[in-house]
Amino acid sequence: METRLTGRDMSLDPQPDDEGNAVSPIAYLTDAEDEPAQILERNETAARRTAGLHRALAHLDDRSRRIIEARWLREDDPATLQDLADEYGVSAERIRQIESKALKSMRGHIGAG
Repeated sequence: METRLTGRDMSLDPQPDDEGNAVSPIAYLTDAEDEPAQILERNETAARRTAGLHRALAHLDDRSRRIIEARWLREDDPATLQDLADEYGVSAERIRQIESKALKSMRGHIGAG
């Protein structure tokens, strides 16, 4: 205990070292985001969102599901309205209408779950 009490005070603010890098003891403190309860909560929230999305998609007809997946659920190269219009042989406006109706339906099913 004497050793701890006789030690010098240390600033938590970053202090530049000889090479100009800012070194700070506060950088070594744990992050509240890494607490087990926080991790568990994030994982549970993600699982519920995924389940809600799958439940909502299951209530759509095949064409609406395909449009939503192509427009919103593709991470790389999402389809445009015109791409889907060409695929289904209808206008881009009709694809937008189908998409709008499908999203409204999905909101209802996600909210009900």
